[in-house]
Amino acid sequence: MNAIEDTVISLCRCVVNNLPIDASLLENTDLDALYQLCRYHSVTSLVCYGLESVGIRDTAFVQAKEKSIRKNLLLDAERKRILQFMDEQKIWNMPLKGIWLKELYPRVGMRQMSDNDILFNADKRSEVSEFMKKSGYHNLNTMEVNLHCDEWVKEPLYNFEMHFSLFSMGGNDVFYHYYKDVFSKLIRVSESGYTYRFTDEDYYIYLTAHAFKHYDYGGIGIRTLIDNYVYLKSKEKELDWDYISAELQKLHIAGFEQRLRTTSQHVFSPDPISNPETEEMLDYMFQSGTYGNVSNVIQREFKMLNARNKKEYLVRRIFPNMNFYRKNFPVAARYPVLIPFAWLFRLVRAPFKRRESICKELKILQKMDRQTTNNESESD
Repeated sequence: MNAIEDTVISLCRCVVNNLPIDASLLENTDLDALYQLCRYHSVTSLVCYGLESVGIRDTAFVQAKEKSIRKNLLLDAERKRILQFMDEQKIWNMPLKGIWLKELYPRVGMRQMSDNDILFNADKRSEVSEFMKKSGYHNLNTMEVNLHCDEWVKEPLYNFEMHFSLFSMGGNDVFYHYYKDVFSKLIRVSESGYTYRFTDEDYYIYLTAHAFKHYDYGGIGIRTLIDNYVYLKSKEKELDWDYISAELQKLHIAGFEQRLRTTSQHVFSPDPISNPETEEMLDYMFQSGTYGNVSNVIQREFKMLNARNKKEYLVRRIFPNMNFYRKNFPVAARYPVLIPFAWLFRLVRAPFKRRESICKELKILQKMDRQTTNNESESD
């Protein structure tokens, strides 16, 4: 870790453990650089609480904290309205991920939320969609998306991902099949309502599976480590670890969970521990950011596509295998005669919808080419 990363970790560690912060830690800190890194990892509000505890009220951090508090409160109120509609219509539902996690953090707004995720009865998708439209929401869903949720947005800052499946077919199929009949794992929040939740064990398993999906694909940031630490700090002693271990084995992520848990405890416990494996995971997360980055995705795709060079990679990206169509164009996957139309749709759509990401992808490919050439030159 570099100095600014070490400062972020130290501040987060103190805040989540309610420990005093040594003001000397921040004497030579570039607050602008600190803010940019915190923003990249969605921990600006959390770190702001730490800064304020030693008398530092930086405008950018304070605004981020206030926005996080406001967004949390607004999303809470709007989610209550949405769940009330589902109760009235007898549509079973389950709030996901950060909705529960944020309640375990010491102060309101500490756990920043970009959106709210809610799983619901897939058979009621049309009724929920109609309700969201009437409520002024716009659906960002397009043909080429992970077909497991609709993303509804409304000004000024409302964003709800309404899931009809926890994982999509064609992504990690082990996850998809494990959670296909997810309702059998749920317990009712109240006797008369239609809101459900996981047991604490199943919630932890889902959090781990979700983290692995992102970590394995484009990377994931340090907020996930903090989530893991905060959750286990609250729940670890009460959990049935025999059950958790058995289920993680079914999902083939037992090793990842062990590494994630060990790293979070080594990094954020009051008496931190440093070793090569912890530093390796932490370094990967720091360069990934909250939602991963294009560079990680491309490197993973190179391996998945078994591409030997940029030309092979581009050909296989333009003409993907059937798994891609099952995930993004299921109708074309069922009727292969439609695949050329799906290909044409992607080609026409790309310059308008994905120009920025395509340009970024090509720049990274060029950089990888230069690195390969330099490595070959050095070996010669």
